[in-house]
Amino acid sequence: MSANSVLLLSNSSEDTKLYDMHLVPCKIRATGHTNELANNLEKDTEESADNNSRVVTYIRGRKVVGKSLACLERFQTILLEPSSDPETSNAYRETARIGTAFNYEREGNESRLQEELSKFEEYLQLTDVIHD
Repeated sequence: MSANSVLLLSNSSEDTKLYDMHLVPCKIRATGHTNELANNLEKDTEESADNNSRVVTYIRGRKVVGKSLACLERFQTILLEPSSDPETSNAYRETARIGTAFNYEREGNESRLQEELSKFEEYLQLTDVIHD
């Protein structure tokens, strides 16, 4: 195995539960599991109904507006974590599969959200050109 190779230790099957991934504009100074946002990313159906491409929710009372990352629908997105085996430093274990990804921005800053999505779509198009 070369220095740049990565070994994926998959422990899930094709019928694994799909999770939603939410990219939110906040700094929490922590990584890892949390239950703090377990129920806080529920879509506000009344406000989101105004525009199907827009998702509105609240985090600690603050309104955030998001959009689904439709450009990721052609990919299989998985969450990885390093293997706990010290013998395999380049091995990763699949921990979850992502079904839908959402990118959020604070209310009133939606232009930045659209700018980020445009740049990300441009990046994906560039990688397609490079790797085809």
